[in-house]
Amino acid sequence: MRNSLASVFAFVTVLSPLAAFGQAATPVTPAAAPDQTTPALAAPASAAPAAPAAPAAPAAPAVAPPIAFTWEALVDAYYMYNFTGNPSTQGPGAPRQFDVVANSFSLNYAKLGVGADTEYVAFRMDLGAGHTAAIINGASAGMSPSDPNNPASALSKSQYGNDFLVQQAFATVKPTKWLSVDAGRFVTTASAEVIESNKNWLYSRSMLFYGVPLLHTGLRANVTVNPSLKLQASLVNGWNNDPDNNIGKTFGANATFAPPDSGLNVSLTTYIGKEAPGSGGSTIVLLDGVVTKDIANASVGLNLDYLKNGTPYWVGAAVMGKYAFTDMFNLAARFEILSSKSGAYIYGFPVAPVPPPVPPPAVAGDVLFYEGTLMGGLTVAKHFELRLELRADFANQDIFQKGDAGEVAPNRKNQLTGLLAFLAYF
Repeated sequence: MRNSLASVFAFVTVLSPLAAFGQAATPVTPAAAPDQTTPALAAPASAAPAAPAAPAAPAAPAVAPPIAFTWEALVDAYYMYNFTGNPSTQGPGAPRQFDVVANSFSLNYAKLGVGADTEYVAFRMDLGAGHTAAIINGASAGMSPSDPNNPASALSKSQYGNDFLVQQAFATVKPTKWLSVDAGRFVTTASAEVIESNKNWLYSRSMLFYGVPLLHTGLRANVTVNPSLKLQASLVNGWNNDPDNNIGKTFGANATFAPPDSGLNVSLTTYIGKEAPGSGGSTIVLLDGVVTKDIANASVGLNLDYLKNGTPYWVGAAVMGKYAFTDMFNLAARFEILSSKSGAYIYGFPVAPVPPPVPPPAVAGDVLFYEGTLMGGLTVAKHFELRLELRADFANQDIFQKGDAGEVAPNRKNQLTGLLAFLAYF
């Protein structure tokens, strides 16, 4: 109401001088003297008081930064036949990582991953179960304290004595556009392959993958130098362990060069630290290099690894390729060679992820491994895939066993397996 009256008074005030101007411009007959019995209307002494100002509108509440939620899921099962094994249920010997069960339908890995990302903070968590989870937990239990009088040791046993895996669980803070820091558990940066089978070109992992770490717990800083170059530095317990098994820490670094829209990816990773229990023993040095390139419907890759633990060391290379004939069908192949010096690889090496299902014979000295793998993949509706794979492993010594433990059976220098995998993923 006050605002309405104010508007009226303002309107009248504006119109009054305009009316006076019109009266002065038009001559009129003088009016008769006013009737004294009727008092004349007196002009207002002053303008009407201004209405009080309307209260300021309340400030809009601060809008919370948008949250981008992501999720992914995987079900991975397979059936393998070991043509070298006797009996047929004998799993393949080293060096194989996750595909270790023969003549059995096996739930390799079922995983659910979730994440949330805002302008300044983010988190990621991946939970899984199955044979792969049990193998990784076995690696973590082997590299974590085992003293029953140590509460941390009991904690590690409770974490890893099953087939439920916390593959990743880390928080991220992003103080600037180019820097982020992760804290918690995250997968390794090394290797051309990863834990999830559907993200690899072939189903079985390379021998090189068997010798690199799987998980790390600690801190990791990520720096985006430009759209093509990213750097990373980490300070972690070590390889596959939480709690740590010694007083030292492992340092990691990575540089990734991937120009946008080029199809080229070059990654260099190193981890340096002491991994043996207690004082840590010898310093372990891992150097890992990966180069991949997309060329039309084809992709090619090269993985080089060098690992040294005191005097023993091994060095290896894997060449791989993939060709997509259609959106539904692709072929992939890999060939690799690995040279182990002074028994560094598998035999007595303290950070081998997990002992092979069939313990190898006590072979000392130098060993030369090589393998070839061929796989065909059939994809249905972009979310379901059948993979048929043939693999042959070789060594220059009688490495691969044939027969149950205690059975008199000659070892072999070769091993042949066939595998059919079933993958569903989103």
